[in-house]
Amino acid sequence: MNFILLGINHKSASLMIREKYSFSPGKLSEILLELSQKPVFKGVIILSTCNRLEIYAITDSVEKVREYLFFLLRIDRGEQNYFYFLQDREAIFQLLLVASGLDSQIIGETQILEQVRMAWRKAKELETTHRMLDMIFAKAIEVSIKVRSQTEVSHGKVSLGSIVLELLKTKFSSLEDKRILIIGVGKISELVVKYLSKEKVKVLFITNRTYEKAKELANFIQGEAVRFEQLKKRLKETDIVISATSSPHLILKKEEVLEAISHKQLAISFQPLLIIDLAIPRDVDPELKKINGVSLFDLEDLNFLIEKNLEKRRKALPQAKEIIEEELEKLWKELTELEPGEVLLP
Repeated sequence: MNFILLGINHKSASLMIREKYSFSPGKLSEILLELSQKPVFKGVIILSTCNRLEIYAITDSVEKVREYLFFLLRIDRGEQNYFYFLQDREAIFQLLLVASGLDSQIIGETQILEQVRMAWRKAKELETTHRMLDMIFAKAIEVSIKVRSQTEVSHGKVSLGSIVLELLKTKFSSLEDKRILIIGVGKISELVVKYLSKEKVKVLFITNRTYEKAKELANFIQGEAVRFEQLKKRLKETDIVISATSSPHLILKKEEVLEAISHKQLAISFQPLLIIDLAIPRDVDPELKKINGVSLFDLEDLNFLIEKNLEKRRKALPQAKEIIEEELEKLWKELTELEPGEVLLP
């Protein structure tokens, strides 16, 4: 048996390429079940986040699995080089790096550990996992906790929420009089709201296709929940838009935003509309970057702020990787001592 990994992430491909291969939760379940029904897949887990898609599998036919995954994801031949295909020890090492936050855009971020747990949990719910996958993912979670507790790789206030807040503070001297519209109520939006709750924002609109979820998040921050149908109207009243949905389609189109800012431009104290798009695929039409009266930032644009905050964490990387390598050796020994028929090929 072999443990394999096919993946694409923020290091191997641009946002424009990655968003073509992102999965909605429903689609992810469909693909998991489809793969599990193929004889070459003995077990499979899919990790899909805003910055990566990684498919982990146990197989006795490596090349067939690779070819089938390229076919299933409809990966153009010209884009296959954006994907990495790892096997056995290299694949396990990559998973340990990912779970520990060492392969994240923000080094040491903690959200990825929960995402790894959720990916494993989903596979177990759908019965697509495998004994060896369970061993490997359990070790990944154990190693992640050890790395974070014994090194400074996750120390300091560096998260997407803190980065968004820092960006806002570079654009506005104060947020107290700013009207902020948040689109989406997932984990990223919750993180952003957590930071904004300390800033005494005057009005906070939170919209979502499921209104009840919007109300829950709005109540947490004493904000106002807005029905999704009112989005276009509320854009005209907004200074800042932060969008982080899982929609496969654009939420804010160029024409809708142009209509909103044309209304705002009539005001004497007009300021450009600041939009932060934290979604993959993107929620906001990237053409808006060319429009006067709009300042649009996406995940790639946040890199310059992220870089400023990572020096201390980078210094902890050698120690963190040393722990990972030690734990990998222990796990590899366990795997290669399994009974015949379950042994990974060295």
